[in-house]
Amino acid sequence: MTYPPQDPAGQYGPSQPGAQQPAGGYAPGQAGPETYATTQFPGQPPYPGQPGSQPYPQYDPNAAYQAQYGQYGPPPVQATTKSSAGTAILVIGVVLLMAVGAFGGYYFLGNGDDEGRLNADDATVEDTPGGGEGETGEDDGGQDPEAPPVPSGTHLTVPSLESVTPIPGEEWQYAAGPGVASEPLTDAEIYQIQHTESWISFFGVGLYSGAAAVYDPADLNASALSASDVWLGDGFSTVEGYQKSEITYTPVEVDGRPGVLAEWRNSWTSSPDTTDLYEDTAILVVDVDGVNGFIGIASVSETGAALYDPAIEALLATDFGAETA
Repeated sequence: MTYPPQDPAGQYGPSQPGAQQPAGGYAPGQAGPETYATTQFPGQPPYPGQPGSQPYPQYDPNAAYQAQYGQYGPPPVQATTKSSAGTAILVIGVVLLMAVGAFGGYYFLGNGDDEGRLNADDATVEDTPGGGEGETGEDDGGQDPEAPPVPSGTHLTVPSLESVTPIPGEEWQYAAGPGVASEPLTDAEIYQIQHTESWISFFGVGLYSGAAAVYDPADLNASALSASDVWLGDGFSTVEGYQKSEITYTPVEVDGRPGVLAEWRNSWTSSPDTTDLYEDTAILVVDVDGVNGFIGIASVSETGAALYDPAIEALLATDFGAETA
């Protein structure tokens, strides 16, 4: 088979229309006509010093007070001296408080001395996961405990199901995973044989992807059929005269769990990618726990026909809950 499917207007709105002048011709913000009252003493000519003018009468403030308040004179006036001393003290106090607060914040937040910087650095070291020395003081090598598993070279792993499946033989070469997706497999590990530049045999195991195909633990035959439709996809779209044989379903037990092995042959009359004329495919579906399904796929082209049976045996030898998973 070929490779599987892996202007903005102003923020304050338009300007307001200009203010209309009120009656009288004056508008705010403009210099308008003003009139000032004038006072002229009685009997005073317009221009003092001209002939016929009389000298100004002497002004006696006591006489005016007596005329207004009588013989007792004006009432005593209380002193209303206004001192700016209190205001000055208040302003100085506020300024001092602001200065003390700024200095204290700068000091205690660790920006003003080496101790503050040391505390910040300590926090960074403690909060950084992985790398450096652990609580025991020994170098942990900087390994990430959440790093994905690596291929073992001896078996295929499905981490979510804690399953291991032996590699069918040395002809199979590592391709991807564990933890990759290749519909209808997810959390999968995959091996393959490269027959030509664009034609391979496929061997992979994974968690049955309910998002890609229909998984029903009560009907494993239907689950295998649904998976076969998804997996075939366009894997044989380049061949001429493609035919798919009838699927045979064989009930099996894998590590004490019920399963079904679905098998069929893909055949064609010609292909630009290979000189082979057929490829045998098997899909194993296992009900792991009544909810999750294991799926294994082996599809071996004519050139590697002798490797088909060992691939089936490897799928059926899958172990769940193994310590090496």
